[in-house]
Amino acid sequence: MNQTSPLQARFGPYRLDEAQALLERDGAALELAPRAFQVLCALVRQPGQLVTKDALLDAVWGHRHINEAALKNIVSQLRQALGDDAKDARFIQTAARRGYRFIAPVVDAAVAAAPPVALAPALVPDRLLVGRDAAFARLQSALAASRRGERRFVFVLGDAGIGKSTVVERFAASAECRQGFGQCIEHYGRAEPYMPVLEALNALCRGEGGAGVVQTMRRVAPTWLLQFPWLIEDEDQEGLQQQAGGANQDRMLREFGEFIDRVAAERPLLLVLEDLHWSDHATVHLLRYLARRRNPAALMVLGTFRPTELILEDHPLADLRQELRMLRLCEEIELEALSEAELGAYLEARVGESVPEEFARALHAHTSGLPLFVVNVIDELKASESIAPGKGFPAADQLAVPRSIAGLIERQVSRLSDEQQRVLGAASVCGIEFLHVLLNQMVELAEPDLLRLLDDAAARVPWVRSTGASTLADGRIAARYAFGHAIYRRVLYERLSAGQKLQLHRSCAAALQALHRSAPEEIAGELALHLERGGAPAAAAAQLAVVAARAMARGAAHEALHASRRALQIGKGGIAPPLEQELRVLEAIAISRLHVLSEPEVAAAFERARAVGAVDCPSWPRALHGCWWVHFVRAEFEPARTLATDMLSLAEHNGDHALRITALNAMGLVSMMTGDLVGAEKYLQAALDACAAAERLPSTSFVQDPESEATAALALVSWVIGQPARARSLAQRATALAAAGGHPLTEVAVLYCAAIVHALAGEHDTVLALTERLYEVIQEETVPESRSNFAWLHGRALVAIGRVDEGLAEMRAAARTSEQLGMRTGLASFHFHHAEACREAGRHADARASVEAGLALAEGAERMLLSPLLLQQAAVEAEAGDSAAAAAALARSIAVARSQGAAFHELTALATAQRIGSGSADPERLRELLSFYENDASPVIAAARSALAGAAGR
Repeated sequence: MNQTSPLQARFGPYRLDEAQALLERDGAALELAPRAFQVLCALVRQPGQLVTKDALLDAVWGHRHINEAALKNIVSQLRQALGDDAKDARFIQTAARRGYRFIAPVVDAAVAAAPPVALAPALVPDRLLVGRDAAFARLQSALAASRRGERRFVFVLGDAGIGKSTVVERFAASAECRQGFGQCIEHYGRAEPYMPVLEALNALCRGEGGAGVVQTMRRVAPTWLLQFPWLIEDEDQEGLQQQAGGANQDRMLREFGEFIDRVAAERPLLLVLEDLHWSDHATVHLLRYLARRRNPAALMVLGTFRPTELILEDHPLADLRQELRMLRLCEEIELEALSEAELGAYLEARVGESVPEEFARALHAHTSGLPLFVVNVIDELKASESIAPGKGFPAADQLAVPRSIAGLIERQVSRLSDEQQRVLGAASVCGIEFLHVLLNQMVELAEPDLLRLLDDAAARVPWVRSTGASTLADGRIAARYAFGHAIYRRVLYERLSAGQKLQLHRSCAAALQALHRSAPEEIAGELALHLERGGAPAAAAAQLAVVAARAMARGAAHEALHASRRALQIGKGGIAPPLEQELRVLEAIAISRLHVLSEPEVAAAFERARAVGAVDCPSWPRALHGCWWVHFVRAEFEPARTLATDMLSLAEHNGDHALRITALNAMGLVSMMTGDLVGAEKYLQAALDACAAAERLPSTSFVQDPESEATAALALVSWVIGQPARARSLAQRATALAAAGGHPLTEVAVLYCAAIVHALAGEHDTVLALTERLYEVIQEETVPESRSNFAWLHGRALVAIGRVDEGLAEMRAAARTSEQLGMRTGLASFHFHHAEACREAGRHADARASVEAGLALAEGAERMLLSPLLLQQAAVEAEAGDSAAAAAALARSIAVARSQGAAFHELTALATAQRIGSGSADPERLRELLSFYENDASPVIAAARSALAGAAGR
């Protein structure tokens, strides 16, 4: 059997493919650790022959000092994977104290040479890759699968210096497809949502065929195009903002998925995201969404990360990694250190002649086979002419190089001039990549001198390189440079004194502000880091407020929360009240996107913002509005009314049009829930009038779209006060507005209000359709609401169409959820609908219990439902045979409805009185109320007409 070509073999139900690093049983892939796979290949390559322990250790570990117990453990893993038994072996037989023998018949053992990997030596000059053939083969296989429309997620992982970036760069250079590259940055990766993804998209838009990519993004992903203002013409900006109004994270995910699918349909796409262990939460969420999309796409996502960093930092990528592995939605390629044999091959390629085994062994022991260390040691030995063709090699005990990569870099740095050391030290403050114009302002050198100095440094040390040029906003050309690895930057940075770091970070912040004067928000995260490390915490906190606001605009609540809390932490006791309140509000809004509004964390956050006090800035009304929402959903209507009054006064005082609309809506909703229907109509109509008068309102000013919110609430009020045509028209308009606005919280609220109108009318088929659409919105948008107040409407509709047990169970589960979450607004409505459903189902005890619980709520707060609940009480008492109690409840239901101006509730109560011949019956008043609903054909109104007609017939 060929000893060098990748192995392909079949034995029993198994298929082994060395090039693809694949072991299958009956077509299903089995997971094997890399070393276990190598041992299996070594055994299968020599079927029936004894392979000694030394031979296996040499082939797999390359003379490294490995305890034989490790080999024994690997063989045990193989036996477990193959279902083999050491005592009755079918595959791997032990030769006591000598080695192992593969005894199963091996058939179809065809040797297939792996296709050559097209490398691009210019990427890493004078370097050859060794020990990475299997990794390249797996990457090529994944790319081939993606070309067939099988989306592929591949992670290349390993510790710092293992060669992840080199493997990825070489692979990408050989991949003939459209490519986008993004890099996570150690300095400020978590602060900027989607940072590596945005970098990759920018590269796609600026690359070959970029104009078409931009047009595709304009059509299907406007929220993403808005992140690149330099790609948008001024006249298109406003239209795009309107198109992307109400953007949230889930909308951005859907847009991105559609955009990537369309781009990949034109030409296979490779998306490379490096150093994901420094990525932000939003990027991880995006990767989860992409990986779980099941439609075909010619897409390969290739990411790199350090697994130990995920564990140490408790990074969200760790959970995603586990999830994707469990679902077999990703492939992992773990890079390991070079063996002695691989290191020897690399040495021969670098030196140009055979290398003594003793020297290779010594170098391996010195570097542990870490590729980055190996490369730098050989660079050092060649630079010092310790090794050269024809000169021979130093003795193992004369290997005069530092014993750590940091020490080696220190030595290389020391050979640079003092000025070069000073400049590169300043560059290390900027990050792994830097622009010469930025550095020029920090080190105060003439520009030509700085460029000569950087180019000379790049020629002297292999870890500084030129990476091209960029065009700045003012038209200037800036040369780009980069450190070859984060380790080089870190070593240079740690050489600086504390005072030097402080001063250089301040200089870098000033240079960044000067360089990005036209769009400072684009570098807010980077600027915040330099200001913080430059000893300016208040200024850093102000920049982090910008970061948090931008994160919320992208729907990235985790990043907004991280930025706002970091700002509050570093600025504690040193920031002005307006900034502190802005940060507190941003923190609270971020929490409200991650939790239901009624939860204690949300209430506490908004109260912290309010506790800062009434400051003259936009954050104060937003703090009031946030507190209002918390009180409102908890059915704490009096505090909510006070806050709404305060907001309205503040709006009138400041001439704040947006706040006035918010306050009018708030007053209208509180008035409606407490049974003041006249006041509710007044406030909600005033809010609609104010919306109509407004030219354009910023969508970010509101928790929900104010026009949709007011229209939906006014539809419900209109139905109850006897204006059915207006109610139906407003409900339709509100639904259309919400759907067009693309704001999920608004659409949820509007569909809920519309469903209530139809439920009151007895149109349960429509209620079912509306609530099922509502569920779809919640599922599509991942709205942080559970099936609570609207779910009992869905359950009520199920009961009405005959699915009684299912419907009642859903209603009760919804009520329990609301109770647990503290969402008490609407619970009285649940008890009304639940009592009605229970009575229809003949479950009178359950109906009575719900009536009693509902009345307790309606008497105290939610008085809008008091009359309907009293009507249900009358029915329950009548069914129990207590005619006196029934008559009293019915009379009170009519009186309450009349006092509230609730024509519909009065009508239904009078219809019941007419039907049962109660003393509260008033046919003339019932006829008058029915005239309000003259052209309405709903079941409840039809039943009221029948009751009146029946009385006339008697």
